[in-house]
Amino acid sequence: MYIPEIPNNSLTKEITKIVELCKKLEPEYLNGTAKFNAPVSEGELSKWENDNSIMIPESCKDWLRFSNGSDILNGLMISYSLSDFVTECDDIPKDLVVIGNIIGDGEFICFSKETNKIILEDHGNSDEYNCLNDILNRVVRMMQENCGLSASSISILEMMAKKAREKKIRNCDTPDVKD
Repeated sequence: MYIPEIPNNSLTKEITKIVELCKKLEPEYLNGTAKFNAPVSEGELSKWENDNSIMIPESCKDWLRFSNGSDILNGLMISYSLSDFVTECDDIPKDLVVIGNIIGDGEFICFSKETNKIILEDHGNSDEYNCLNDILNRVVRMMQENCGLSASSISILEMMAKKAREKKIRNCDTPDVKD
């Protein structure tokens, strides 16, 4: 499993915990626990913001500075690469930019173009957060809960997550993380 260097930023604690749990759970997962892409450059961040006239929240930039796209526990959390951010989608408010998903069942990780808040959008229900730390802490809790699953339960969840990723979720393309 490739793990980029963990940056010293607002997400260091959460990133470190996710990486530790991925390493701990590695023997339980046939296809590995995580795929992390190389980090994005500051130039790529600036270019995307300028090209789209949208400011990315600092905590989202901090995640991208660690990994420009990731898949944790076969779809538990997928963060899109910068080039795969969805700025327009039929089934979510126009104000939101989709930057990932949780579990692959239609719960999108987004940020507001207007307020820069982090939003979990789940089939019309929205929860608002000040920064990505809260979402990552939720992922850590879910990963810790999965530690007690049997190998067969994990296999079933992996299969379900894979099938969910193969479908278009609520009319929005959900890109795969590059190997």
